[in-house]
Amino acid sequence: MTASVPTRPKDVLNTFRVTDGVYAIGVQERGVTLYNQQVRAHNLVWALTELDQTGTRKLGRVAVIGAGAAGLTATAALMSCREDAPVTLFEKEWDLCPVQQGCDGRWLHPSLYAWPDWGSRAPSASLPILNWSEGRASDVARALLDGFSIYCQKLAGDRFKALVGVHHLQVNAKRKEIRFIGTNVEMKGPFFSQGDSEGGTEIFDTIILAAGFGWERTNAFNTASYWRNEQLAQPNLTVDRTRYLVSGSGDGALIDVCRLTIERFRQDTILYELFGKSLDETEEQLRANLEKRSMDDSLLDYFASIDQTLFEHPKKSLRNRLRKDTAVTLHIAGPDKDKPNDLQDIFGPTSSVLNRVLIYLLYRCGAISISRQSLAEAISSAHITNDHVLCRHGCDTERHLQLMFDDYAHVKSVFAKMKNRQAQHPNRYWTPGYFPTC
Repeated sequence: MTASVPTRPKDVLNTFRVTDGVYAIGVQERGVTLYNQQVRAHNLVWALTELDQTGTRKLGRVAVIGAGAAGLTATAALMSCREDAPVTLFEKEWDLCPVQQGCDGRWLHPSLYAWPDWGSRAPSASLPILNWSEGRASDVARALLDGFSIYCQKLAGDRFKALVGVHHLQVNAKRKEIRFIGTNVEMKGPFFSQGDSEGGTEIFDTIILAAGFGWERTNAFNTASYWRNEQLAQPNLTVDRTRYLVSGSGDGALIDVCRLTIERFRQDTILYELFGKSLDETEEQLRANLEKRSMDDSLLDYFASIDQTLFEHPKKSLRNRLRKDTAVTLHIAGPDKDKPNDLQDIFGPTSSVLNRVLIYLLYRCGAISISRQSLAEAISSAHITNDHVLCRHGCDTERHLQLMFDDYAHVKSVFAKMKNRQAQHPNRYWTPGYFPTC
């Protein structure tokens, strides 16, 4: 089912609007891939620039909060479109694009999470600002930072300022005011070096919130962050078979299940390996069938209806490459829930179609166990040690926003509406050539 989308700059801008002059990129959206966040950043800057040029709304002094992919893209796009717009970039960590830097165990693809859509297997993001191609997260982060440094060297001048290690930052949305304590960074060729520290209070005309969704929820099992390096995809170098429990139903949890159960699993090749020559035909049929369904539907019943047709060959292919050194339980009840989820729930809109297909095939091959018990009961009954429990329960976005806004009560209802509407569609609204490239 295709939802209506805005196309005019004013309508697009309203999907990002928190309050007058304050805008948030993707903070309450479901599709939070790195590529989607970059597209949203392009859309926001396009809308802001268009309205500024027509005199509808003044862009003025701009603050960008967050130096991940969305924040860097928005900052570079602003420098590209407007030679006179002063921009200040705030980042709480001590480097730009800190989450994906050095992460060699995770694979990033620009649009594979949109599979089976047309073009979803294309390896390049094909973005005008900070473009990249599929690869390890560390390689993508390097490409983003290299591209961003070029924009800074060629376009920034005195109108760009960046602070890292911002251990105190509070936004007052009504006054468009930011109080902060952080450390300036200075351009040294393609790198940024540490400058002086400072604290202050500044008023901006435009504040762009690109600060992500908060850190992942902590738990008693000390699960490493999704973006930290580990060895889950590597075979065990011990005689014993290792038991794991993965708790969650989002993409992070389902990807970890695949890495633990599929031999030599790679996100960039798995479709070709399982579907072979029938991949194009399968995609075409999936697209036709999924267009008739609501985006909120569970796909379990639909997958069962094509189990003996479209999925017959990939099931056989998958059976030949299941890992022998692991036993994996997928815990679907989630955190702090008295009522267990149903199997249907893990095939709902909390994850990509691709990951739902892979989990369905693993389920049909008997490669995973499914637990609907409480987390403690699931761990005990499966005889799993605490160091082999992976909790992927998402981020505490509500707490993240509360800490950022000192007048959170003023904007709380707006964020709730954003979450309900899901209106920041990752469609490209700008025209080709709109963003001058370096």
